[in-house]
Amino acid sequence: MREFEAVLSNLVVEVGGLYAAALGGVDGLMIEGFSRAQAVDLESAVAEHAGLLRATRERYAATMSTPAIQEWLAVGDPIVGYVKPISDEYFLLCVAGPEVNLGQLRLKATQAADVLKGVLS
Repeated sequence: MREFEAVLSNLVVEVGGLYAAALGGVDGLMIEGFSRAQAVDLESAVAEHAGLLRATRERYAATMSTPAIQEWLAVGDPIVGYVKPISDEYFLLCVAGPEVNLGQLRLKATQAADVLKGVLS
């Protein structure tokens, strides 16, 4: 678990505007998380995004003939939620503010997801 925490904390520190990151299961359970913002309830965020990811996969499979989601972004005010699936069972969730650099977030999250995938294997 320390490996997960190290990857998540590095991601949050490296990406400006990123408040928190978590490794979650599509069952809605958080495996590990790191937050620099006390107001972020990561367990609830993982549960909500897991449900949204499952629904998005289902709808894309039904309407667009592709259940494979490479990344998923929900832009709200003032929170941005970014999901990077790691496998059919796990995903990386990032919670950011509107000032986050989305290009940097996507790049660093992809790199972190690759490391997490290796640790999970």
